[in-house]
Amino acid sequence: MKKSSQSLEKLKSLSLRKIRQEVNNINKDNKTITYSKNFTISLSNYCRNNCGYCFYNHRVPKDNDNGIIVLISNSDLDSLIIKAKNSDCKEALLMSGEKPDSFEIVRNELKKRGFNSYIEFLIEISNNLLDNRLLPHTNIGLIDFKDLKELKTVNASMGLMLESTCEKLSMQGGVHEFSPGKLPKKRIQFIQNAGKLKIPFTTGLLLGIGEDETDRINDLLLIYKIHKQYGHIQEIILQNYTEKQNIKYHPINPLSIDDILKTIGIAKLIMGNEIAIQVPPNLLKGYEKEAISMGISDFGGISPVTIDYINPHHPWPQVEYLTKICKKEGYELKERLPIYEKFIKKDGFCSEKIRSIIKKII
Repeated sequence: MKKSSQSLEKLKSLSLRKIRQEVNNINKDNKTITYSKNFTISLSNYCRNNCGYCFYNHRVPKDNDNGIIVLISNSDLDSLIIKAKNSDCKEALLMSGEKPDSFEIVRNELKKRGFNSYIEFLIEISNNLLDNRLLPHTNIGLIDFKDLKELKTVNASMGLMLESTCEKLSMQGGVHEFSPGKLPKKRIQFIQNAGKLKIPFTTGLLLGIGEDETDRINDLLLIYKIHKQYGHIQEIILQNYTEKQNIKYHPINPLSIDDILKTIGIAKLIMGNEIAIQVPPNLLKGYEKEAISMGISDFGGISPVTIDYINPHHPWPQVEYLTKICKKEGYELKERLPIYEKFIKKDGFCSEKIRSIIKKII
């Protein structure tokens, strides 16, 4: 199938059955599905964006099990690292709100702990993780080109969800109305900057936040176009919105499971085997078989240590559970690192420091 804007209408017209047939042809020689054994370091809940669907933001009331973090404490960080090592985790997902240091309370805490900037804080944590043979993957929203370049040296991979380029989402009443970091052109530029810096990268779409099928397909085609220019995107996450308490957004017409499955299948038809198609298994529990048939090749991070901080009421499935499903469907479930093997070997995509840690891990 021709991967261009001209294929939009053809892709929209495909039935689930037809997509499944074409995906089966793509996957006939590729019977592996991967996952990463990881843990999440939730650095700060402070975020300059105020997205209508967000449960993670410091503005949302939290219960005792998911309190607001100004800046993670050294003792909590050390405890997480010990638990992660004992559980044989390989990946540390560094996550926070976007530009938390735009808030005085965070700046004061950074200063109190001897840091001149939030990036300096991140770099120290990343080096600490590497010293413990844990590979950092940072996803903290938009950051400057200079900071992105610095973080690359101490991160195995990085990420930023495109989410959606649908412009109405940033208009009055849209979920991104009060989120300056969610303007499509800024997200696109960030993903392009990661390509210029040769950073193994994760991006993706958030499904069901007010976009439509045309928006989703156009975004997938855009991601593929950027990847063809820079060759740095290793996986695309297709994350379906789930209902949560204490948030503003509640879709009038929630996406059906068929809508989600069709998006997965179309992503596979566009990306082929060049880019992994990832779905969070805790958000599609009960539909893993259908997702596999539509072309997923990765389940993303599954943690034996930490919860899904974005969707805390959706626990991670057991790896054994997913292994059985994959085997029944004729696939093998295999653990991977946060940087895909082809990027370890590719010139310029992996710093010598990261490569040396990978050798010790393997």
